[in-house]
Amino acid sequence: AASEINDVDANEKPDDHTEMTNTDEAEEKEGEKKDEQSDSPTSPEKVNLIFNKAVNCRKLFVFVQKLIAGVATAHAEMGLKLYLECALVAENCATMNVRGGNHSSSSCDFNGMAYEFIAQAFILYEDEISDSKIQYRSIVSMVGTLLSCRSFAKEDYESLITKTTQYGAKLLRKPDQCKMIIMCSHLFYRNEKDGLQPYHNPQRVLECLQRALKLADACMSSSSNCIHLFIEILDAYVYFFDMECPVITDKFISGLIALINEYIDNTRDFTDSTIEAQAHYSQILRHISRKKSYPQTSSRYAPIICG
Repeated sequence: AASEINDVDANEKPDDHTEMTNTDEAEEKEGEKKDEQSDSPTSPEKVNLIFNKAVNCRKLFVFVQKLIAGVATAHAEMGLKLYLECALVAENCATMNVRGGNHSSSSCDFNGMAYEFIAQAFILYEDEISDSKIQYRSIVSMVGTLLSCRSFAKEDYESLITKTTQYGAKLLRKPDQCKMIIMCSHLFYRNEKDGLQPYHNPQRVLECLQRALKLADACMSSSSNCIHLFIEILDAYVYFFDMECPVITDKFISGLIALINEYIDNTRDFTDSTIEAQAHYSQILRHISRKKSYPQTSSRYAPIICG
């Protein structure tokens, strides 16, 4: 009887093992089919994953915005810079969508987020920042951020750069006003970069530089050590002349050079700042001389009178 039981067990064990093996193979095949379906670009899992990434990105910006609002209550300047940093990140996301040919609503959302971050920085500037030095640094940060933004709609971009220029024109000290308006002039004339559209408003460039000249002249009448302002304005004129801005002509540059030469001849100020300004002036004149010597640019720069 014992031998019969052993024979039965011996016969049954291989059958049980075969059934388990077949079951495992069936489960493995079913799992492979599920993996193939999940790897398919059009599978529901993939679609949900992409959608969740977009949603999470928007939620992340909202979360960061709340964090910055908390920081800004204790440190306004840091909060302003953080708002501008987030604006750059959001705008870069929109720019990558444009470069990738994705013109869906997500690109508009990123632009809207970037605009909102900059608007929050402006509100913080108006409500919480009153120190003139911090105001100056803040506007420099605004200009740098806006120069890096490339995907805003024209109306939105014009609104932001006009507001920034107004902030610069309202600074407490006239020399700071002059420097900031020179800096803001670059916002109105940007050439194409990385396939994105340029922005050209030559008339506003000229208005900024002429306003800067009036401020520099007012500063010079009260202090003789403001010659560096005229040299910075000349640098901007030459830059826009290099960029072929149509309203900046050789006559403007020649007249400004003559004015600076007159101030230098009459100055009795030999401080370090004045010496540095004159060194800067010499570099600008050398740049113009080199342009005159190049065959490609000699005809354009020849009418400029340097001495």
